[in-house]
Amino acid sequence: MNLVGRFLLLLLRALMRRPSGDPLAPVRHRYRVWLHDMDLNFHLTAARYFSFGDLCRIQWLIDTGLGRAFLKGRYRAVLNAQELTYIREFAPLSQVTLEVQLRCWDEKYAYFEQRFYHEKTLHSIGHARMAMLHKGKVMSMGKVLAREGLSVESPPETEAITDWKETLSAKRAQFG
Repeated sequence: MNLVGRFLLLLLRALMRRPSGDPLAPVRHRYRVWLHDMDLNFHLTAARYFSFGDLCRIQWLIDTGLGRAFLKGRYRAVLNAQELTYIREFAPLSQVTLEVQLRCWDEKYAYFEQRFYHEKTLHSIGHARMAMLHKGKVMSMGKVLAREGLSVESPPETEAITDWKETLSAKRAQFG
């Protein structure tokens, strides 16, 4: 199934689910590695990891109840950076279970952790940094959640996110 089909299936499932309203709850999706998902090495191509992450973060928006606010044009979610570490490959026709979870946020960005599993074995782990825009200006995730009736404090940064933020700052300083 191509990405458009997967996106439409996600929207169809969303109509049948109730939003959890918990922005810190993990979102899980299962995907199958089809022939068009593979590269020349006959395993899941790197680009699909990021595409699957995009779909899962859309599901996160729907599950938290923020999806309606996005559809009404109150907000935009803009991906700023992603990183991914590959541990094991996904073979053709294998099942990928992706778990995406909002880990923390600061005044500018929300930080998501993305874990890719086959059965219960971790195959890849990464992070995504997303800015929330309201009328073209960055708004912290905490303010967005509060405006939508979700009063939640940011959990502390994980060590991995702290290290990643330092790497991103160093890149900006060097290439900025």
